[in-house]
Amino acid sequence: MLGRFSVLLLSLILSGSIAEAGKKHTQGVAPVPALKAQAVKSDLLLEILGNIYPQDQFPAECSELLKGAPCAARPFGHFHIESKKDGELVYSKTTFTAPEGDQVIEQSWEKDGHVKKAMIENRALQKNSELEVKDGKVFYKVTDMRDGSSKTSSDEWEENLVVPSTVMSYIRPSFKELGDGKEVRIKVAVLDRRESYTFTMKKIRDEKTIDGEQVMVLQMAPVSFIVKALVDPMSFYVKPRTGELYAFEGKSALRRKNGDQYQELKVRTAYEYKINTFNQVQVTKTCDSSSMIFGKDAKCEVKAQ
Repeated sequence: MLGRFSVLLLSLILSGSIAEAGKKHTQGVAPVPALKAQAVKSDLLLEILGNIYPQDQFPAECSELLKGAPCAARPFGHFHIESKKDGELVYSKTTFTAPEGDQVIEQSWEKDGHVKKAMIENRALQKNSELEVKDGKVFYKVTDMRDGSSKTSSDEWEENLVVPSTVMSYIRPSFKELGDGKEVRIKVAVLDRRESYTFTMKKIRDEKTIDGEQVMVLQMAPVSFIVKALVDPMSFYVKPRTGELYAFEGKSALRRKNGDQYQELKVRTAYEYKINTFNQVQVTKTCDSSSMIFGKDAKCEVKAQ
């Protein structure tokens, strides 16, 4: 499970993009202090913090952010995800925070990268959106937060259906194929539009961080020519050795408020892992798989099962 968030992330990124494509960006508003990590909980599988910078206001001193360099400039917004076990499922809660407070909150339940249920509260769009997979179908429900009205629909379930929290978990078994230049197709559910869209994920180049660590840059792009005209490709910067997504470039779930309107943003985001039990490489001091620990200071490495 690389980032069960990710990107990031994609139905949140798409949410409203098709309906509102072409709107102009405005000047940014004052950023907020850095998001503070909550107290570590023993049952957490994953916790990630992220700093979000609009491309049109990107700080010059952070030019190497996508190469893993730290950025001391105050961010526009923040990202936070926590994942933990919920029975046989993995539950994730993702929060995107803007200067005026929490703006988008996603909850999802999945198993082995396959989404079972998801809920998104989008305060910018004033919508609560839900998805549930049941009996070979996908059921959608969208509720308007202003008047309480709702719309429902259903569609046939497909094996490669994902929501933001499950994208990287779904493609993780295909990392080798991606590294070899092959494509992976996924169906991204856009909850507030009550439908899904086909995207391809593929490696576009290899890079190295400022510390010399290998990086695989994955690009996610829509297949439909109509969606291509409205949604630009998004780039995910992944460390193949650990499976960690450390940076993102593209359209964000977060929007910038201008008066009483919320306008879309293209951003660069840097992530910091607080807890990660899903590393590609598991490390142990004795190489005894029964006593595995995670960390870079151990003496030997074994591949994850």
